[in-house]
Amino acid sequence: MFQLKPGSLAMIIGARTPAGRRNIGKSVELFALCQPGLRFLNPVNGVMTELPAGADRALWLVTGDVHAFDNQPGFAFVRPEHLMPLTPDETPLAVDELTFS
Repeated sequence: MFQLKPGSLAMIIGARTPAGRRNIGKSVELFALCQPGLRFLNPVNGVMTELPAGADRALWLVTGDVHAFDNQPGFAFVRPEHLMPLTPDETPLAVDELTFS
């Protein structure tokens, strides 16, 4: 099973804005799922950042070779449905470790 969680890797597979579309295909590290109204310290630029309280959804703050909506390098905010996890949650079992009934 693959899922989105802080510290894991994902690929950006979609975007709704022209600024976001240039990040499609980029591999990123997931920093945090940011809820509307939540304040946090941006790990890239060290600035206190807040997803507006009126935002209609939580967004992932991702880091890597990407750009934010305002052209700042190193991070972006991405909708969960626009991310494809690249790291499995658990190491898959080897075929000889599987038990068949």
